[in-house]
Amino acid sequence: MAGYVEKSLAGDEHIVYRAHFNWTYSFFPVFWFALGSAPVAMYLMIMARGVAYEDLRVGWIITGIGFAIGSLILLIHIINLMTTEIVITNYRLVYKTGWIARNTQEVSLANIEEMTLTQTFWGRILGFGKLIVRGTGVGVIELPNLDDPLIVRKKIESARASIRSGKH
Repeated sequence: MAGYVEKSLAGDEHIVYRAHFNWTYSFFPVFWFALGSAPVAMYLMIMARGVAYEDLRVGWIITGIGFAIGSLILLIHIINLMTTEIVITNYRLVYKTGWIARNTQEVSLANIEEMTLTQTFWGRILGFGKLIVRGTGVGVIELPNLDDPLIVRKKIESARASIRSGKH
C-alpha cells in the first residue's frame, strides 16, 4: 500500500531517503505494556497451582485494568509508528503524522535555512537524536528520536546540493 508521500509525488520527484525512529522511541510504550502484562502472568501461575479465581477476584480486576491500560498505550504507539512518515525527496522534506486526521509538515529543500542536531550522551551511545529543521515560510519541523540522525542530515544536504548543481 502506497503511503502519503508516494501518493503526493510530483511527476519528476522521487524518494531519496526514508527516515525511521530509533528503537528507544518505543521503549516506554513497551515498558508500560510489560508492566501491565507481568501481573497477568503471575496470576496465571498462581491459578495453575490450584488457587481458585474467586479467591483472586479483586486482584484480577486490578490486573485487568493495568493490562488494558498498558495494551492501549502500546496500541496507540504502534498506530503512531505505522502512520508516521519522514521522507526526503529530491525536492522536499516531508513529516507526516496521523491516521484518521492527517498532519503534514513539508519544506522545500531549497527553503531550508538551518538544521540543528541534538544528541544527548545516551543518544550518541544508542544512535538516536532529534533533528530540528527551520525553513523559510514553514517555521520549525522537529523530528523526534531518529535512528542515526547524522545520516538523515547528510541525505538532506546531499539532496540540497543536487538541487543547487541542477542534478536532481
